[in-house]
Amino acid sequence: MTVDFGKGFTPTNLKYMRQFYLTFPNSHALRSELSWTRYRLLIREENENAREIYTEEAIK
Repeated sequence: MTVDFGKGFTPTNLKYMRQFYLTFPNSHALRSELSWTRYRLLIREENENAREIYTEEAIK
């Protein structure tokens, strides 16, 4: 996909994109204040309550 769409579509980034979709299936719940890098860190947290707390702290 890198050839067709650019350097952002590496196997590693595709893995992160899939995990992002599985972790945040409701796109309306996404926060514009958070960057892709921050979301990559948040998707590592398995506990949903902890992830919500970290999300709020990251926005502050």
